[in-house]
Amino acid sequence: MTRPVRLTAVLNHGDSLAQWQTAGLLKVQSALLREFQKLGMEITLVSFGGREELELASQLPGMKILCNRYGLPAKFYARRLHQLHTRQLIKSDLVQTIDAAGIAVALRIAWAWQIPLVYRFGFVLSWTRRRTLPDDTVIINKLENAERRGVYMAAHVMAPTHNIAREMARLAPGAADKITVMPNFVDTERFKPLPLEKKFDLVYVGRTSLVKNLWALLEAVEKLDVSLALVGGPLPRELGTRYDQMAPLKARFGDLDGRLHWFGRVQQEELPRYINQARAFILCSFSEGNARSMLEAMACGMPVIGTRVPELKYMLEHEVSGYLCETDAGSIEAAIRAVLSQPKLMQKMGANARRIALEEHSLSQLARREYTLLVELARRHPSEAAAARFAKYLLRRRRLPPLPEAQPNS
Repeated sequence: MTRPVRLTAVLNHGDSLAQWQTAGLLKVQSALLREFQKLGMEITLVSFGGREELELASQLPGMKILCNRYGLPAKFYARRLHQLHTRQLIKSDLVQTIDAAGIAVALRIAWAWQIPLVYRFGFVLSWTRRRTLPDDTVIINKLENAERRGVYMAAHVMAPTHNIAREMARLAPGAADKITVMPNFVDTERFKPLPLEKKFDLVYVGRTSLVKNLWALLEAVEKLDVSLALVGGPLPRELGTRYDQMAPLKARFGDLDGRLHWFGRVQQEELPRYINQARAFILCSFSEGNARSMLEAMACGMPVIGTRVPELKYMLEHEVSGYLCETDAGSIEAAIRAVLSQPKLMQKMGANARRIALEEHSLSQLARREYTLLVELARRHPSEAAAARFAKYLLRRRRLPPLPEAQPNS
């Protein structure tokens, strides 16, 4: 292929660039795509926002933005997106999800126009629901089936960890040979140790969602003479739902007599400063993928406390690059005591964390590696002419094919 590869990236269902901007995430979420551009790739972004998305085009120079400029109902737009943007989508060489929740729309685009699908995700949605609301069996099964369909129908799958890759191979028998482990990245030029005064004992960065187990964390902090900075807030789609814990947490704990600092969402440029003003970083989730906030803290040379759940225990080596505990408040309390009382251990864990971030998660290295893989996939699955794709779409039945059953858990 002599011309640049054309990649269409699909946001999570319901997400928009405007929401990224409001949450201070626009630059970090688009960082990988901007690296692809530097290497010569043409990028199209599929968003679920309205015409206001086009006003953000100046912040994403060179990228084409497809959005609901027609003002259609959200559900109708999501189901007909592949038809509404036919002229642009049909030119794509690859369609890729930015994260797990974009798979349904990406599948429809890939199936309709016979474009190779790259299923990229940072965490497993069904795991998250199973560990926070295990009684929601209908939703859990629906999520698991969507993930299985994505793996089964994708030309290639990018999982953030080896553990998640194994789970995806179990869900889609025979798919193991098309799954690549592609860890999350961190901009190690921006996230680095800074000579700032330590104003807080602990800092947490992330969503105020049920899965983050903030209730147990605050119960642990309440019993200790330590301060905690909480940076982040609920995702827009979680506002007002049972997943959003911000209001009940504030009502129950307040500011703990000045020891608890609620900073809410901050711009990505400000995060290194907040992280570096704490003595240690803490993440007590019930479930995670390849946690980017933890990687950012590691890149800042911070000692990290994390729960011993799948993925976090693979990211951290106990008392070497981090400190592991269980998800209950008592275990979290004991871990905080152990870490903050050992300055030499904190220094060792912080130095090792920075080294791991540089060697295994730097943005430039992972971007080049993923770009090379995408170019190879585009060459391996050359695009047909747009007219031929359109003709085949008109002739095919308008539903996705059935899938084989997943293998049982071992």
